[in-house]
Amino acid sequence: MAVVLPKVHQPALAPFIRDDLLTKEDMEKIKGLLLRNRALDLASGRVPGSALLAGALDGRSGSQSATGYDHVWVRDNVFLAFSLCETDDDGDGTAQAIAIVRDLAKFFMKTASRFDEIIAGRADPQDAMSRPHMRFKGQDLDESPEPWNHKQNDAIGYWMWLRCRLCVEGKMPMTGDHLRLLGLMLEYLMKIEFWRDEDGGHWEEGAKVRASSIGPVVAAAKEFQKLLQKYPGMMVPCADGTLDAVEKMGDEALEQTLPRECIQEGKVRDVDSALLFLIYPLDIVSKEMARTIVKSVQEQLMGAIGVRRYNGDRFWCKDYEVVTGTGKEAVIDDEVAKTGELVLPGEEAQSCLFDSIISVIYGRWYEESQDFEDLTSQQQHLFRSLAQITGPDCPAGPWLVPQCFYIASGNWVPNDICPFLWSQANLQIALRWMDKSIDKSQFEIKKELKTIDGEGVGNIQVDDLVTVFRKLNADLPVDEITSLLGEFCSDGNVCFDKLVEGLFCGTVTKPAQLCLNLKGINPPQDMSPDEAQEAERVLTDALLELHGEFEGEYFPLPGSQSFPARMGGMTSKEAKCLEAQGLLFQAVESMGRGVFANAELDVAVLVNGESHAQIVVKPPAGDNDIGTKRVARLEQALRDAVKSSGYDFD
Repeated sequence: MAVVLPKVHQPALAPFIRDDLLTKEDMEKIKGLLLRNRALDLASGRVPGSALLAGALDGRSGSQSATGYDHVWVRDNVFLAFSLCETDDDGDGTAQAIAIVRDLAKFFMKTASRFDEIIAGRADPQDAMSRPHMRFKGQDLDESPEPWNHKQNDAIGYWMWLRCRLCVEGKMPMTGDHLRLLGLMLEYLMKIEFWRDEDGGHWEEGAKVRASSIGPVVAAAKEFQKLLQKYPGMMVPCADGTLDAVEKMGDEALEQTLPRECIQEGKVRDVDSALLFLIYPLDIVSKEMARTIVKSVQEQLMGAIGVRRYNGDRFWCKDYEVVTGTGKEAVIDDEVAKTGELVLPGEEAQSCLFDSIISVIYGRWYEESQDFEDLTSQQQHLFRSLAQITGPDCPAGPWLVPQCFYIASGNWVPNDICPFLWSQANLQIALRWMDKSIDKSQFEIKKELKTIDGEGVGNIQVDDLVTVFRKLNADLPVDEITSLLGEFCSDGNVCFDKLVEGLFCGTVTKPAQLCLNLKGINPPQDMSPDEAQEAERVLTDALLELHGEFEGEYFPLPGSQSFPARMGGMTSKEAKCLEAQGLLFQAVESMGRGVFANAELDVAVLVNGESHAQIVVKPPAGDNDIGTKRVARLEQALRDAVKSSGYDFD
């Protein structure tokens, strides 16, 4: 399905959101911008004294409590933990995910009587506050007395699923207390007959039997079965047949309901975006059903900016704060009823959760199919996610990923839940899958080209190349292919290496460079530690005064203690980002050394590397003259700035 690209809210991302296929260079620049501006930073949401994460922050103050999302949601934390695992480069993300899963287990074990009381029939499962709590105080792992719709079978299923998955993958060994907890949860789910239990679901709203709530429980049961297959001696700590019954009853309920969300008389819901999670990350529906669900969401729920949770959704509907007098989620079914009839078609909020998930789904399909239509759809939904990142006009601040956009006084604006950590986590995964797809598409092109260029000469005919592209993407018109290949052609031939490099890595151009040394200070190879720090001070003072195309940030080398604003130096992620762009250098001594880079990561100044100031400018593809001119402008601006400190360059 063709996807219309939305308005880009963050201007710095606009050059990348286009109809062309992304290159690896584009992706590195996008990730660099997001990293430098901390757009996907989850750490700031960590609850003090805990591994758990709050639902959202106030973009203006960084406060967790200002949004009303200072409590911990089980569901959100499972998705955040999953994202940390899926995007893990160095083991740190997995360690954080394990800590989150462990702290959630501590809360469940601390409040295990909730499960016991319902299993024993001493508590009424229809009373939402008598259910196991799915929202609680993260700092001390205590329940909150605030009335809330805790009838959320999906949240229990998600935790069980991830806990079993981490064990199956060998990342988190199973412990006796966690195994007993899993057994207790299975008994509880059977007691409430989850396959026909009316719960509040992902959106914590009116009671109904939901496929999106049944799905996570089914996924948990299937993952538990994998665990038992891997460890044959492991016993299920519950009544015989319970695990099999949970899987069987859930499967049957899904078969009867999907692709719809709810088929209860008087409560029918044809489509809900929460069904996407049954495709990813849970992976419990067939390929045909997955295509049907995605198509339904695209056709019925996708808006100009984001994706509606469901049609008629009153959460952050048009002028929500004026109509309801609150910006917070309604917490009990009675409140839902009061606001449920306020929404006209098209006035629902458009969530920032789902385009990333749809992008990942298409990426997984492309991995299997090598169908360029899937790759194109993956990229388009990633673009929609990036376009949702806030710009300078957002009251909460720029470079934030909101929970949703809603209509306020006639304009679509981000809601107050900004940034929303779950949205950030989904976008992180989407970026990772886009990287994988670009690598995959490059491999497939090379493989097809090699079948034609059998002798390894390195040049093939344009007509042959058009045939390759038509084979890989039958819907792409020949005229468009020929036009696309123009810059890689010469006398009817196409240079193999130049083509692949140009299509997937950006056309290779030589960075423009200039080395400058300050008068009166020894060059880097001969200078003392004091001289290194003085050169750093002078240069960073000058660099951080730059504006416009050269405005940027200074990143001291890892371990440096000489730059007061960044004691300890750049983070490991920042280092990897700069290294990927060829802008990081190694030094025996980190003190007084670092990298200044602009937002686009196409201009950098390496401080006390080969020289006191090594200017590096990466020009646009195929235009080295622009790089040379920008170096000259930056040299003059830097020379003028250091003079205010009484220095000049040789």
